[in-house]
Amino acid sequence: MEADNGVAQATVTPPVEVRNTPPVGFTKFYREHFRTLMKTAMYAGATKEQAEEATQKAMHEVLRRWDDIGDRVAYGCRAVISNFIKAKTHGLDRLRVRQVERGAGTALGREDAALTLWEDSEWVLGLLNSLPTEQRKVMAFVVDGFSSSEIAAMLGRSPEAVRQSLLEARKRLKQAIKDERAAEQDAGSMRKEAR
Repeated sequence: MEADNGVAQATVTPPVEVRNTPPVGFTKFYREHFRTLMKTAMYAGATKEQAEEATQKAMHEVLRRWDDIGDRVAYGCRAVISNFIKAKTHGLDRLRVRQVERGAGTALGREDAALTLWEDSEWVLGLLNSLPTEQRKVMAFVVDGFSSSEIAAMLGRSPEAVRQSLLEARKRLKQAIKDERAAEQDAGSMRKEAR
């Protein structure tokens, strides 16, 4: 009976709390460069609030990719500008959605924009996930708006190696798209024949 009590007590004990801590050096990086990144966003035309929001997102991206980035300041500057531009264009997307909701445009234009965007994003992610790891990293930086030389500095590779990875990734992606289109055409032909 005492053994049973021991088991019961063991199952009632709360689990140990796991705390996520930032990698070594991130806190110092955050303190030293947050204001600089805000100034970068404001120089690009952001208000103080927009700059702060873009900088918060940029810092989150730097934290997420901490081990993959060589030049974190350059990455942070590029990310803060990218986040500011995305935030500005996101406002335009909301305006377009409201116009469509109010009947502006054609029936085709009234599709569920969020669903279409999600479908497109999933399709692109699927294509990118089919790439080898190094090519995927390089393509992710390209999508974020970095140049080949900036990517090379961040990854600690030569610009030529980055360009070669981009070339190979583009070839793979073009072939994957070509194969997908061929499969869609075959499926369409089979449906016509079945009728």
